[in-house]
Amino acid sequence: MIILAILIGSSLIFSQNLGVDTTASYIKYTGNHALHSWEGISKNIDFSMKCENDICELFVSTPLESLNSGNDSRDSNMLYYTESLSYPKVSFKSNKFKFTGNFDSSIDILGIIDFHGIKKEIPINVNLSKENNSYWGTCKFNINLNSFKVERPSLLMIKISEIIEIETKFNIVKIEK
Repeated sequence: MIILAILIGSSLIFSQNLGVDTTASYIKYTGNHALHSWEGISKNIDFSMKCENDICELFVSTPLESLNSGNDSRDSNMLYYTESLSYPKVSFKSNKFKFTGNFDSSIDILGIIDFHGIKKEIPINVNLSKENNSYWGTCKFNINLNSFKVERPSLLMIKISEIIEIETKFNIVKIEK
C-alpha cells in the first residue's frame, strides 16, 4: 500500500503541463541578402509541453503575421512570399522525448515543422538553464526556404538567401491544472 502511494505521488509530481511567459519569450527569424541582413520577431507564441513522468511532448506555433521586422514593406513581402493567407502559421510538434526536470542541460528533440503547407522532420537542440527563479529554454536551427517551396524575393535582381535562421527563447512556467 505504501509503495502504491509513493507511485501515485511521484506520478503527480512528474505529470505536469508547462507553458511560456510571452512577455519574456520570443521566436525570431534572421534572413540575409548580399546587401544586408534583417530579423523579425514574434511574442505571439502558442506553447505547450505536456509531461507524463519523464516523457514529454512539445508544441510551438506562431502566426506569420505576428513576425515583425520593423519594416512594413519587408513584412508585407514576407507574408506574400510565404502565402500567409493560405498558410497562416508555422508550428513545431515534437516526438516524445525524455525530460528529467534538469534545467542545466540540453535536450535533442526530433519533431515535425509545419511551414508553408509542408511538414518536415527536423532535429533541434534545446539548451535549458535556470537564472534566478526563472527557467529558460533556447534553441537555434536553420530552415531552407527551397525545401518548403517558398519563392525567394529579389532585391536588385539578387535573391535573398535560401537559409533562414530561427532562434527561440522561452521563459518556461508551470501551468496549473
